[in-house]
Amino acid sequence: MNECDRMGAKHGPRLLVDGTAGRLARWLRIFGLDVEYVGACEPSSITRLARQSGRKAVTRNRNLAGRLRGAAILLQSERLDEQLKQVIGELGRERCEVFSRCNICNAKLAGVAKERVRGRVPEYVYMNHDRFSACPVCGRYYWQGTHWQHMLAEIEAVLEGKRHG
Repeated sequence: MNECDRMGAKHGPRLLVDGTAGRLARWLRIFGLDVEYVGACEPSSITRLARQSGRKAVTRNRNLAGRLRGAAILLQSERLDEQLKQVIGELGRERCEVFSRCNICNAKLAGVAKERVRGRVPEYVYMNHDRFSACPVCGRYYWQGTHWQHMLAEIEAVLEGKRHG
């Protein structure tokens, strides 16, 4: 694996978010970024894992960020919206593929024919939506309902630099 592959230039950034920024991991996945979340590990273990996997660590832990030097993003805020703005700003918004990953397990989502989701999503959802995606790993289904619209507004606010919850 060459350096471009390891640091994400070819396949997009690969991140490792530690327990100091748990909510951020889910939102970075919503933005379409490849994010592994490690909740309860010692900084030395996270350092080793980040180096072995070629992932850039995202943390609020100064010691951990110092150990990894340029292979870490040291979060400057406790606020989720400001953390998102910082990470997306450092990586570049062109790296985002919004709603392309499962926000639970990080797998790339795949489009699914409407007929395949019958009985697997609420009947109201089935009747009122035509486009669905599925996670090939955990089996969750996704569609563009009202929750999606609220999330899209949050994403646009972050990408435009506006403060949002």
